Amino acid sequence: MRLFIALSLPEPAIAEIETIQSRLPAGRSVPPENLHLTLAFLGDQDDSILEPLHEALMTIRAAPITLTLSGVADFGGKAGKAIGLAADGGPELLDLQSRIRSRLHGAGVDLERRRFRPHVTLSRLSGKVDPAPVLSALIGAKAGPMTCTSFGIFQSVLHDQGAYYEELVGYALV
Repeated sequence: MRLFIALSLPEPAIAEIETIQSRLPAGRSVPPENLHLTLAFLGDQDDSILEPLHEALMTIRAAPITLTLSGVADFGGKAGKAIGLAADGGPELLDLQSRIRSRLHGAGVDLERRRFRPHVTLSRLSGKVDPAPVLSALIGAKAGPMTCTSFGIFQSVLHDQGAYYEELVGYALV
């Protein structure tokens, strides 16, 4: 199963993001139920990892995270791009992400070594689509501030139309 750890977004922020998505001239918008901020991507894992993951993550105590989304974030290359908004959650977001990575390592999960670039993906473009108009449409776009009160373990299930994300277990930020 493909797993990731993500910060869940509050409903009012999702509506705000949908308004921004409606401005995009091309691409496949991320469905509202899939909008999130990835804290750690675990990739393909055996089901047996779920219990150790849960035990490691349930010990994290942190306050809610206040996020503001602004500034274009793009990832990918010739095969396609993910387009989104960069997220600023201050040192609290960076601390939560660091603590989660540490707990995952302690649970025996090997993570890719990549720089944490907090963002919320809004749309995906095939390699055939010129990203310039989409990137231009996001200039000045902003969402938030929003208060995120939970994170969770999510499963990514691939379908012909894209991925569907299912939260397997959630953890409150209080």
